[in-house]
Amino acid sequence: MELSVGDVMTRAVVYVKPTENIKRVAELMKSHDIDSLLVMERKKGSGIVTDTDIIRKVVAEGRDPSSIHVAEVMTSPLITIDPEMDIDEAARRMSEQHVKRLVVTKHDNIVGIVSEEDIVNVEPALSTLIREHNIWTIEEITPTPESLSGVCESCNNFSENLKVVDGRLLCEECIR
Repeated sequence: MELSVGDVMTRAVVYVKPTENIKRVAELMKSHDIDSLLVMERKKGSGIVTDTDIIRKVVAEGRDPSSIHVAEVMTSPLITIDPEMDIDEAARRMSEQHVKRLVVTKHDNIVGIVSEEDIVNVEPALSTLIREHNIWTIEEITPTPESLSGVCESCNNFSENLKVVDGRLLCEECIR
């Protein structure tokens, strides 16, 4: 028997208006122990704001969260799925769209949200499928030289001066 999206989704969805400020969003995320909020306008979902949106579009840019509105950082339009769809399809859609959650809608009404965590909790083998398109290689990351410190992939020793050689992080000793 296949599990459906409706079987694993979260039914209680917390939402905010697009005019709410990001500081309030972060407070709501903390108090509800969640990492995203739906953005509702005129009883319709207009977007989603995630902790990643806040980090990348507010914190990393040094912006004041109390003066930034949700509408400025939310992701829109929503990527949706029907509650009758099986979780394999949800995992496939998350992978294709490079997202960690889908808004569940029935007859154009929001009825829940399903996250990759919801799916992995009931079917761990799907984690591979979900992450298939989200795997980064060292060449794709291309960090700045001053951030290349860590464990050498050859000798397993810590180094503050790692270099990328053939896609691997190597210390000066192992490069020679």
